[in-house]
Amino acid sequence: MWVFKIMKSTVQMTTVLLLSTILPLIIACSAQTQRIEADIVFENVNVVPMNEERISPHQMVAVRDGQIIAILDQAESDTIDADRRIEGNGRYLMPGLADMHIHMRMQPQALFNLALANGVTTIANMRLADGDGKVDHLQLRSDIASGVMTGPRYLVSGPMLTPDNLPSVDDIAPMLDQHVEARYDVVKIHADLDFDIYDALIKGARERGLRVTGHGQHQMPLAQTLRMDSIEHAEEFLYTSHEGFGDIAADFFEFMPTYFDHLERLNDPEYRAPIIRDVAASGTFIDPTLVIYSMIPVWVDDSQFEAHHADPRLIYIPQGTRDWYLGADTNPYRGEDFPLSAEHFEDNLEILNTLIFELNQAGVPLLLGSDSFGTLVPGFSAHRELELMVEAGLTPYQALRTGTVNVAAYLEESDHAGTLEVGKRADFILLSENPLIDITNARTVEGVYTQGVWHTQADLNVMLEEAATGNAEWN
Repeated sequence: MWVFKIMKSTVQMTTVLLLSTILPLIIACSAQTQRIEADIVFENVNVVPMNEERISPHQMVAVRDGQIIAILDQAESDTIDADRRIEGNGRYLMPGLADMHIHMRMQPQALFNLALANGVTTIANMRLADGDGKVDHLQLRSDIASGVMTGPRYLVSGPMLTPDNLPSVDDIAPMLDQHVEARYDVVKIHADLDFDIYDALIKGARERGLRVTGHGQHQMPLAQTLRMDSIEHAEEFLYTSHEGFGDIAADFFEFMPTYFDHLERLNDPEYRAPIIRDVAASGTFIDPTLVIYSMIPVWVDDSQFEAHHADPRLIYIPQGTRDWYLGADTNPYRGEDFPLSAEHFEDNLEILNTLIFELNQAGVPLLLGSDSFGTLVPGFSAHRELELMVEAGLTPYQALRTGTVNVAAYLEESDHAGTLEVGKRADFILLSENPLIDITNARTVEGVYTQGVWHTQADLNVMLEEAATGNAEWN
């Protein structure tokens, strides 16, 4: 009996040894047969995923049907079959940027080209009637989405809402129903509204599942403005107080003394504290657009204005606009009766920098937006906005989140956008330098993948050339 037991034990041990040797080979062979089929794969890239502050080196990213299906170490490249392979050569792959506040004051394709050439793969137009009715924004949105037209994803606001097009509460429902029918991406409040109208607008938008953004409601306490999903322009905090300014906010000259007093008090941390606290508690997004405010002293100050004429990027501004804003007699900020100095705006920028830093520290979600007009060039302006955020005290990672992660959260699409991860939308840009160590490296765009199309650096250069040509012909 004991001999049988020994023999049985020996057989069992041999079986175990064989399985421990063979099973990994079987699993390995099985894994090799489960190959990944991709439309396009980006090889030898340093991935900047944006879900946390890190770089994943020596990676490959596979895409199929517009979605990221695999992110693997480069050593596993032979497991992926792809129709097209892009060699990254150690460059940096990160999610595409979004500019959440633009206006189409130029030839549409030129604007789209400027965005893509700068790695901006989503833009949100905050004014429906740009171009004096020459542009059908909803058709542009459709053409880009269907691939008929090359461009970044195009989001469109409804008409800018003011007392002129919302004179009574009875006008709210028809206006919001129009938004639903046209599938506008956002409701845009542009001016101060009476409380009853504003209240009905916010409630009606909520009932219809519409997103609301806009300017501050200066006559009302800040709490009313914070009922919106986002506030356009950090500048609005210069004209919006915790308690509200009442009817005087409607008259510029009557408001001026209160305005200057408010500015002075904004330098006091105790005065700012309840503002920061309430904004953070509201969950409202803030789209600072610091870059457009920073252009005002450039236009106002004689030496800065003269130096600005030499900016080589002005070639991308339509000739009529360029002539108007570069003309000493036509630029609206250079008239003798313009009441404020360049120093005033520069001082205000310091206040805005402090607000942006403290809002970010308090966890307020910021959005990347440029509001480019005049001689501020779209696309390039988004990068200057990122740099201004870093100058205000944000880290490069925090600044980049404003144009990626935070945008996805604002649009309620974090489950499929905003970061570079498996299962997310394939929408990313290739940079030659690491953007996490220097925000200016975000400008080093050498390729863009969006809307299912890979645009090489040569393609992007052509886009810039065509933008200059297209705007030269735009009136």
